[in-house]
Amino acid sequence: MRYSQFFVALSLLLLSSPAAGQQQSFQNLTVNGEARRYLLYLPSNFDPTENLPVMMWFHGGGGNANGGLFEADFRSLANTERFIAVYAEAVPDVLEGCNCWGYDLGGETNGNYEKDLAYASAVIVDLVDSYNADARRIYAGGYSMGGSFVWDLACAKSDEFAAVAPVAASMYRYTYDNCSTGSPTVICHILGTADFYAPYDGASWVPSVNEQNAFWVNKNGSEATPEVVNLGGGVTRSTWGPGVGCHGVQHFRRQGGGHDVPGFAASAIWDFVSDYDIDGEISCGGPRPCCFFDGSCTVELPADCSASGGTSNGGDSCDPQPCPEPTTGACCFGASCSLLSPEACGFSGGAFTGLGSVCETGCDPGACCLGESCVILVPGVCASAGGTFGGGDCTQNSCSVAIPGDVDGDGIVGFTDLVQVLGVWGICSGCPEDLVEDGVVGLNDLLVVLSNWS
Repeated sequence: MRYSQFFVALSLLLLSSPAAGQQQSFQNLTVNGEARRYLLYLPSNFDPTENLPVMMWFHGGGGNANGGLFEADFRSLANTERFIAVYAEAVPDVLEGCNCWGYDLGGETNGNYEKDLAYASAVIVDLVDSYNADARRIYAGGYSMGGSFVWDLACAKSDEFAAVAPVAASMYRYTYDNCSTGSPTVICHILGTADFYAPYDGASWVPSVNEQNAFWVNKNGSEATPEVVNLGGGVTRSTWGPGVGCHGVQHFRRQGGGHDVPGFAASAIWDFVSDYDIDGEISCGGPRPCCFFDGSCTVELPADCSASGGTSNGGDSCDPQPCPEPTTGACCFGASCSLLSPEACGFSGGAFTGLGSVCETGCDPGACCLGESCVILVPGVCASAGGTFGGGDCTQNSCSVAIPGDVDGDGIVGFTDLVQVLGVWGICSGCPEDLVEDGVVGLNDLLVVLSNWS
């Protein structure tokens, strides 16, 4: 009883900490008519424009989301590595009323399998819609029965989860025998050799670790020979690199380890899975479409895309447009700003600056050139209208359209422009007289002046 009271007190302390106040909260949702929830942890100074990846954790059988925090606490990592941590929560099954994740062993089921698959998908949709989570970088880890369920996610939801990280669990034998379909999925597996729940050398209900590793190395197109590293303390890490399939496999063998989550689990899992998205290793396969918050697209290497604030997508071209249209934008309340939908902005009394606009452009109005006309607008509205924001007021800004050949900018192409071109004749890269921008002031630039003579 004293131990139970201690853990209850500790749970309350964790949930009432300053970090928990704003960053940690339960989120409710309805899945196929059933009330469900998950525990959400947002990293410090969270900004939805970051388009952050998600690390989901599925607790052990009979547990709950709060208990998942004690199994694998990703919160400090989420702050430093910039990702969203989610602790999923099971509901009572039809067999024993146990908060146990669903399973289907070819007819033998606890009634939660299809419900929990739908729940996992619903959580992803909620995270993307509410927090602009990166749908291409959703990772799932779990302990014990939660680990067994994430193995199922690797087979049944491989189009939604980029990687899974089961701890103290192996695949159900039925899952192992029926996982040939679906896409490759990155695997990070941690198991002790003395785990009763998932015998290391296999049993009637689970394959051996060697069988399991061979299956996923083949399915993922990983390198055939692993890199094996002795980490000390009886822990050996085997890593099969991504190979031609761009999907890797990693296994931690805990010599003598039992049915628990080791202290290194959270950091080891994140270190491995974070190098991957739904298409495999982020640096694998060359340039890809890169999508930005405003819906625009460029083609660049995934690492460069991430560094510039974009999200790497599948394919090799921006045509057809692979990037989703933005649903929010900067909403100005005087000089302050929030990212909201147009409806939410209007309801709150703000000034909406356009879908895809960001608060970094500011909310101070200034001169906006729309062709040759000048109006006072905030930067986001100016950009949405196709204008050029200059700031200040319209009396200090000229919105006249540049005339080809008008070297001196007086609005007339004439003798003084001709003199300027002749005066710097020759190599002159970057000169205003280099009207055709070929690095040389010459005959082509002279022709531009003469053809636009006023």
